[in-house]
Amino acid sequence: MKVLLRKNVEKLGKMGNVVTVADGYARNFLFPNGLATTVTTANTKEVEIQRRKEELKEKLTKEQLSKLAKDLSGFEFSIATKANEEGRLFGSVAPANIAEELVRRGYAVDEKSVRLEEHIKQCGTYDVTLDLYPGIRAQVKLFVVREE
Repeated sequence: MKVLLRKNVEKLGKMGNVVTVADGYARNFLFPNGLATTVTTANTKEVEIQRRKEELKEKLTKEQLSKLAKDLSGFEFSIATKANEEGRLFGSVAPANIAEELVRRGYAVDEKSVRLEEHIKQCGTYDVTLDLYPGIRAQVKLFVVREE
């Protein structure tokens, strides 16, 4: 059965593509979940309009994130947390803590964008990579200091 994809479907195709799938897959999964529709002229036009809107939205998002990456590149900030005299933290600094601090300072960063190999458990200086969008990265410097 040939269907018109209404959304991107992993390993099948992108929105607006006409693909051939098994009848049962179309009836039992794609149609009920709103991922595809039958191939008609009206549906093709509707999906094409939707695809153009999505492309424009993605372009605007990418431009905003590029600007954010440019603003964040080289940005330095600190997080104060409880630690012992040797600088060992009583907890850890996780991506959520870093994202929360960046948001508090006016940068809209999602915790999923923060890349750490492991949680920070020692006071010191750390280079943190932010993957804001595929191909858009920013590098910030984090100072983890002992809370007084």
